[in-house]
This record gives sequence, structure tokens and C-alpha cells, in this order.
Amino acid sequence: MRCEVCGREAKLMRVEIEGAELLVCSKCASLGKILRDSQAPKTSNIKYDYKLEEPFVLVENYGELIRKAREKLGLTREQLAKKLFEKESVIQRIEANELEPSNELVLKLEKTLGITLREQ
Repeated sequence: MRCEVCGREAKLMRVEIEGAELLVCSKCASLGKILRDSQAPKTSNIKYDYKLEEPFVLVENYGELIRKAREKLGLTREQLAKKLFEKESVIQRIEANELEPSNELVLKLEKTLGITLREQ
């Protein structure tokens, strides 16, 4: 598996970095608090299919859609970030339309929040 911080193929361990649980290599583990040593990722009830078949464009008001959907579910930015294994600051910047989410994150957000962020 790949380190979620640097992308290196290595034995991974679960670490909390800035409030987000990540699977990281031993070098990146020093950036946070080690939660448990494990090669096997913690299982989640959310399954993601990271493959996008067709090219897409983000909807213009993606930040507002994400914020409204998060608030409708009663989630704080911190809670959403933990569910997505992201930093809270990333969620904040996305909601402010300052950062376009990666393809992988778009799919995670759509699945978690039950919204559509893509258009052809």
C-alpha cells in the first residue's frame, strides 16, 4: 500500500496528523501520533470506487454544495475531515472554493454527502 502523505510504497501504520487518521510510512509517522501499528487498514463501512470512467468538470458552486450538505447531515468540518481521512483545513478551503478537490476526493465527498459535484 502507499503512504497517504508522501505516496511511498512501504509498510504502513495508522497515525493521527492534525486530527485526521492516515495510513503512513515510518518516515511520515513522525509528523503525528501513532495510533496503532498495522499494515491492514481499518475497515470502513464506506466503499469508494476511485475510477472515473469519463472526464468531468466540477459544478461551479461546489464549495457551497459541500457546505450545505455537510450542515444538513449535522457534521462539523472536523467530523467530515475525519470521515474522509483529510485535514480540516482542506475541507475549509474546498468549501470556500479556494481549492479544487482531487478526483478521488470528489468521489469520497459525493458518496459521503450524497451529492453530485460533477457535470459532463
